[in-house]
Amino acid sequence: MKYSLLLIVFLTTSALGLSEYSGVQAMTLDDLSVTVAYLKEGKQIGTGFFVAAESPGLGIAEQPYLVTAAHVARFLTGNSTVTVRAAKDIPVSILLKELLSDGGKLAWQVHSESDVAVLRLKLDSKTLPLMQGRFLSVALLAPEEGAPQRERPVTVMGFPLALGTAGRFSPITSEAKPASGLLRLFSPDIKKEATFFVLDKPSIGGFSGGPVFQMPEPFASSGGLVFPDKSAPTTVVGLVHGTISDDTGGKLAAVVPSKFIRDTILQAERAE
Repeated sequence: MKYSLLLIVFLTTSALGLSEYSGVQAMTLDDLSVTVAYLKEGKQIGTGFFVAAESPGLGIAEQPYLVTAAHVARFLTGNSTVTVRAAKDIPVSILLKELLSDGGKLAWQVHSESDVAVLRLKLDSKTLPLMQGRFLSVALLAPEEGAPQRERPVTVMGFPLALGTAGRFSPITSEAKPASGLLRLFSPDIKKEATFFVLDKPSIGGFSGGPVFQMPEPFASSGGLVFPDKSAPTTVVGLVHGTISDDTGGKLAAVVPSKFIRDTILQAERAE
């Protein structure tokens, strides 16, 4: 797409501006769809999402990041495409290196023990109009190391099998329930044991790196219906790692708890 498309102004009332964050209340999944990106390098695909972290030490209100799984970041290059949603569900694609105004290398900050990678973005007058209104506050990431309550549904958002990326841009959502507390599992993708929780549904190729949201919606618990405070914010409880399966056909999605995302962003802040 030509850069004229980058000047589209998004009127999504719940999304965040890079320097406009003042606390977000409950959002719809459609609102949240502007915060995710389809990542593609050749035939390899994944999902990422955008987070803004407060950086008072750098003299700016917020610092923008692209977040994804470390095993997705590993295959991305500066010439990989990043596709996001524009007005009227038009997909707009740019090169990843265009989100780095200095044209520098991809300086991913990768968590030493988990499948998380974050890339500090350096936006300029060409890319800022496109990216304005796409960033979740780091405050929406649960800070404690834990798994979500099993009774409360969560929603994965991303691009399984590259669905929703051509012609019309429509990220796919899949609702599931947490099916465990924290687990230590060996991951072939990162070749080490790491901390995850699992969902009662499998992931699908292309969801890797995507956010796992928890909305303030009613849920069943102890034989009754619980109504969360509707003014409470939607939270990001984790990041999709992949699918755990065996030769019986059983499959569960493995999710990296959001604390590891926060920790990786903090590491990137300190490294600056």
